[in-house]
Amino acid sequence: MEEAALKLLENANDDDFVRLLTDFNTRFERQFTLPEMPSDSWARLWSVIFHRLVNPAASGMLLTCLNTVRILSRNKAGVDSVVDRDRVSTLVKLAGLVTEEEALTRLNEQINYDVVLEAQKSLFNLVYNSKAIQRYCCGNSCVPGLMCRMKLFRDPDVPHLVKYFDMRILFLLTALCPDIRPQLRTEHHGLTYFIEVLDLEIKTVQEFQESSGLSNNQQNMNLVFSVEQSDLMNEVLKLLYNLVFNLGKNGPDEEEESHCLRLVTILRILIMSSVKEEEKTKELHSHTINLLLLMPPQTYEELLMPMPSASDVGGAMAGAVGGEDPDLAQSYEYDGKDMTVVAKILNYLNEQLRALSSPKPGRLAKETLNPILTLMCEMCQANRSIRKFLRQKILPPLRDVTNKPEDGETTRNKLCSLMTSLLIEIKHLSANFLFILCKENVDRFIKYTGYGNAAGYLAGRGLMLGGRGKSVDYSSDSEESDTEEYNQIKDMINPVTGQFEPPRPSPMEGMSEEQKEHEAMKLVSALKKLTDQKVIKPCRIDADGKVRAVDHILELREGLNCPPSNRANHNDSDSD
Repeated sequence: MEEAALKLLENANDDDFVRLLTDFNTRFERQFTLPEMPSDSWARLWSVIFHRLVNPAASGMLLTCLNTVRILSRNKAGVDSVVDRDRVSTLVKLAGLVTEEEALTRLNEQINYDVVLEAQKSLFNLVYNSKAIQRYCCGNSCVPGLMCRMKLFRDPDVPHLVKYFDMRILFLLTALCPDIRPQLRTEHHGLTYFIEVLDLEIKTVQEFQESSGLSNNQQNMNLVFSVEQSDLMNEVLKLLYNLVFNLGKNGPDEEEESHCLRLVTILRILIMSSVKEEEKTKELHSHTINLLLLMPPQTYEELLMPMPSASDVGGAMAGAVGGEDPDLAQSYEYDGKDMTVVAKILNYLNEQLRALSSPKPGRLAKETLNPILTLMCEMCQANRSIRKFLRQKILPPLRDVTNKPEDGETTRNKLCSLMTSLLIEIKHLSANFLFILCKENVDRFIKYTGYGNAAGYLAGRGLMLGGRGKSVDYSSDSEESDTEEYNQIKDMINPVTGQFEPPRPSPMEGMSEEQKEHEAMKLVSALKKLTDQKVIKPCRIDADGKVRAVDHILELREGLNCPPSNRANHNDSDSD
């Protein structure tokens, strides 16, 4: 703001003051980088605005002043010098964030939600841009006020945007100030109230769809949320993620486990649901997957339900989200349980795999694939029924092995192709997921992926000599055996590529012994040259299954006549 305009603002009457600020707001409404101002002018501008904000007689210009504060608060560089604890407290009160005792004294007051919303937006910008203001908001009535107003979310008079920005401010505070997370969980019973916000939105849509005759399936109702509802729920899911992040996943206490069980039940409904916009559906499912990943393993059983009646199954299938794998359009029943939610999660994985394999996958596709693969691994390790169902869908008995495991459009093909990806974390998670589906049986793992794809992962796990992993005790019951087609060509499958290769004439056919020896010596000479130039380094596999460099070539001869001690289970059949 120019010096002349600032002087006019300092000496203006109410009407001129509003006019000048309105011109300023109109000019900079859509600009997120304000022109530089001298520090003295910057401080004077904030002072003149807050002088009006704290003046009870200036209530008619609150909205205009707060609109200006919202624009000014975008400037990160100058915020700390002009916004002190008292000014933050002023904004907190204008946002209606007061303690429960003070809220009771205001029951009969008329609330101007337009003013509340502008104050919320200003607070959000300030908290985002300043560590000092974050500390102020953690110590004043901001957090108690947000928790107090949350109890009024059932009131239809509370606008959606007010609820939305309440959750956004709380998410920001819990993300940037981890110290308040225990306070929210214990003193304010945050888990209970945030779960109730999700439950309220779900019940609202359930009641609407039931009254409209849009659903007849009470157990796995395919809810369709509005964009506004999904935006609010996404903020709550992110907030819950921050609160449960530090909970003991493998040893929660009784109260924490009860919260998690209730939360998993709600997350199951959200996975089954959709939003009126496809991109918003993906966003809702992404946040749901992220939160589900933090739940204790024993709670994954809550994702499974007893099989509904035949009519309900038909309704659920008819409402399935489009774009699923052909396998997912079949029955979702397994082991007497309804696996529809697990199938939805698998469908979400397939969507992320398709996005990653697109010509321009983008950063988001890589970020969303990591949590879903991690969740798949944990679900399969924690729940036998989920693992067996997913194995049936992803690793069915082999029939056609004319193509390499990584070539094709199935889930297995895409996961195998990721096993040699440059994205290290995704590469490991993809291999680990398939290894778990194979019950950590090395021979079965190689059968489905090919030794070439599996070698790096097996080397890292110390399983180059075969055997089994030791992370989980899997069930020992038999699973489906090899197909007749596979058994007929089993001996002609190249174990390195995992692909059927028809018989070929030997390249040494017709050679004399002297010629064979000559070719062998050429190979030895080429290997020695590569070793001397340090292009390659001779290695051997130790007894622990890990690769170790050798100091002398004679070390490679050690143990050649000794069978591997840990290769007890040399059976690549699907039967255990």
